[in-house]
Amino acid sequence: MSAKLFQTLFEHKAWANQALLAQLIAHREESKSWRLATRLMNHLNIVDQIFIAHLSGQSHGYTATNTPETPELLELQARTAQTDQHLIALAGSFSAERFDDIIDFVFTDGKTGRMSVAEILMHLITHSSYHRGQIGWVIHESPAKIPPDILTGFLHLDRRLQQ
Repeated sequence: MSAKLFQTLFEHKAWANQALLAQLIAHREESKSWRLATRLMNHLNIVDQIFIAHLSGQSHGYTATNTPETPELLELQARTAQTDQHLIALAGSFSAERFDDIIDFVFTDGKTGRMSVAEILMHLITHSSYHRGQIGWVIHESPAKIPPDILTGFLHLDRRLQQ
């Protein structure tokens, strides 16, 4: 794996997260499904922050993979953008050798974990994709249009903008 590939994957993640959050904000509802969608997006952000701390050798201070309170969508959008930018920069800063480094950590449930840097980064990519898809199902009957977030669409858009 290369730093450039990981950086591109995290740029895609940031693009997809912001597109989905924009739709959630634009079509906000007071419903159980909207609350669940918001909680899932918050969960993504918390897990990202937890693993950023593991990658940085710092303490994250979380005791769960979500917060007791449900944040407002605008606050969550800003926090997610900041976390995604941090991940883009972090992934782009690693040398090829760093991807093989093993990190020992403790999950929020107290169990021990051991993953390579590349495994952690791939976990964050696949974890976010999984939950964005889950959110699409949760709110599929709403007027919100769940934006397509496939990598090929992002790469096509990204390359088209560069020409």
